[in-house]
Amino acid sequence: MKSAIGIMGGTFNPFHNGHLQLALQAYRQFELSKVLVMPSGTPAHKSTKELIAASHRCQMVSGAIADYPYLELSLLEVERKGNTYTSDTLKALHRQNPDLKIYFIIGADSLFDLPKWHEPEYVMQHCILLAANRDVHAKAELAEQKRMLEKNYGAEIAFLKTPDMPYSSTDIRKKLQAGESVDGMLPKTVEKYIREHHLYQ
Repeated sequence: MKSAIGIMGGTFNPFHNGHLQLALQAYRQFELSKVLVMPSGTPAHKSTKELIAASHRCQMVSGAIADYPYLELSLLEVERKGNTYTSDTLKALHRQNPDLKIYFIIGADSLFDLPKWHEPEYVMQHCILLAANRDVHAKAELAEQKRMLEKNYGAEIAFLKTPDMPYSSTDIRKKLQAGESVDGMLPKTVEKYIREHHLYQ
């Protein structure tokens, strides 16, 4: 039987409670052996203007998941030079363990961008995509996109039951910059780390 793991990638700028709950939900819903929480190094499709150092982002993730032995910080993308591509990450993991079954967690909006990703065919044929919808797209619209990707790319896609996440890392950075409360949005260890290191001032 193949070992099944989840991957949750992202800039985690900062890592917040929504990220944590998403990783926990994937672990429980799909009975994974573990979830790798994988901060990106240099994301190919995102502006890096407000991106803090990877060392800070990794420390925040490490503190936030410390109480969950089935959540594991992965430095695979942070340590890779150049742009971060999902296809390269999947290739590296499959080289380490050819029998690995990978569930890759994405936002449902990414289903519409997937054909533009680097080596989209490889990505969609070497992992199961777990799409988390935050009520951005109608269910019928998502179902149609899912059918198209399955037909044209051989993708395997499942939908993740998404926890309530009425905020984003962008919202949190703005609140921190404005000196506003972020109570309940961040794991306590993350908020403490941000305050101690004067991040997002």
